[in-house]
Amino acid sequence: MGANGCKITDGNPKDSTLYEGVLERVRNDYGIRPQDIVTDGAYASLRNQEKAKEYGIVNIVFKIVGSLKSVVTSVQMETRLKKWRSGMEAVVSNLKRGFYLFRCEWKGRGHFDAKVLWIVIAYNIRVITCLMVEKLTLQPQG
Repeated sequence: MGANGCKITDGNPKDSTLYEGVLERVRNDYGIRPQDIVTDGAYASLRNQEKAKEYGIVNIVFKIVGSLKSVVTSVQMETRLKKWRSGMEAVVSNLKRGFYLFRCEWKGRGHFDAKVLWIVIAYNIRVITCLMVEKLTLQPQG
C-alpha cells in the first residue's frame, strides 16, 4: 500500500500468498491492527486463518463454501462482514468495467503501473465528487 494505497504485484501470484503481506502493510502503514477481516475465497487457507489470529484479528471470514469455517463472535458479525465484502465487489467491478482496468494495452511495466494508479485516482475523484455533489444538493438553499 504505502504512499499510493495500491500494490501492483509482479506476475500473477496466488491470492493466498499475498494475505500476510496485506496484514503487515495495514499494520505498518496505518499503525492499527484491524479487529475484523473478510476476503475472497482465493485467500482462504488454514495458514492464513492462523496468521490473522496471530495479528490479533477477532473476526475472520473467507467467502467460501467448504471445510474452512469462519472465526466470528456471532452470526450477525459474519453476515455483516459478508455484506461489506459484497459492496467491495461493486467497487472492483466498477474499476474493471467503468475504467477498463480489466485490460491494459499500454506497453511495459511502467506504463501498466501508471495506468492502474491513474485509474485508482480517477475512481477516487469520482467517488469524492459524487459525495460532494450529494452533500451540496442536500443543503438548504438560503
